[in-house]
Order: sequence, then C-alpha cells, then structure tokens
Amino acid sequence: MDGIVRLLKRPATLRVVRIALGIVVAWAALAKLSDLAAFSSQVHNFRVLPIWSENLVAMTLPWIELVAALSLLLGIQARSGALVATGLLAIFTVAVALAVARGLDFQCGCFGTADATRVGWGKLLQNTGLLAVGAVAALRERA
Repeated sequence: MDGIVRLLKRPATLRVVRIALGIVVAWAALAKLSDLAAFSSQVHNFRVLPIWSENLVAMTLPWIELVAALSLLLGIQARSGALVATGLLAIFTVAVALAVARGLDFQCGCFGTADATRVGWGKLLQNTGLLAVGAVAALRERA
C-alpha cells in the first residue's frame, strides 16, 4: 500500500491526474456557461437550495469550476485547484445522493444541456469515481 501512495505522489503521476481532472472540470464549466438559464433550472431540480439563491449559484459555480480547471491545466497552484475541484465534487456527490434518496428523476446538468445524464445510481457512481481522482490530484508531491 505504501508503494501505491508513493507512486501516486510522484510529480509525473500527479501532473497527469491533475490534467485529466482539469479537462473534465473545464468541460463541465464551459458546458454550463453556454446556457446559464438551463443550468439554473437544473440547479432548481435538485431542491437543496433556497429559491432566491439558485440563479446566483448557477451564475457563479461554473466560473469557480473554470478557475479550478485552469489552475489544474496550467499547473499554477495546481494542488489548490485540485482541492477546490474535489470540494465541489464532494458537494455534487452529496446533492446527487440526496436526489437519488428522494426518488427525484431529472437531468443533472453536470455537463450542461448537451449531457442527458439523469440523476441516479450511475451518476452517483461516476461522481464517486471523479471524487477519487480529485483526492489523488489533491495529494502533496513526494519530496
């Protein structure tokens, strides 16, 4: 197990993982930015935020994702970008889990309107996998 952790903390490994995560997060951010009205509607479908905050969240969240993605892709404060992206993924995963637990059925909006993925066990599994990638990307490099 110690060998796996050492491998994951290698600068080259972390760089590849961070770039991969950056691509996914940038894709999600740009897809949301392309249709903020639709994304706001998708935020509403989760039914976890006060209605007054849904538009604000829909307008700011993609920009936070984009900054985190650029940090990961450009390697500028990449660990910080990974921590932000992983934190967002954790929030998204909880939101999906709550929607599944309540039996809600709607398109998640994770990758904008182009992605027709519905909230469900498959999306929960996908988010859990991305959360694991984010956890690796957030590791400190081995000295």
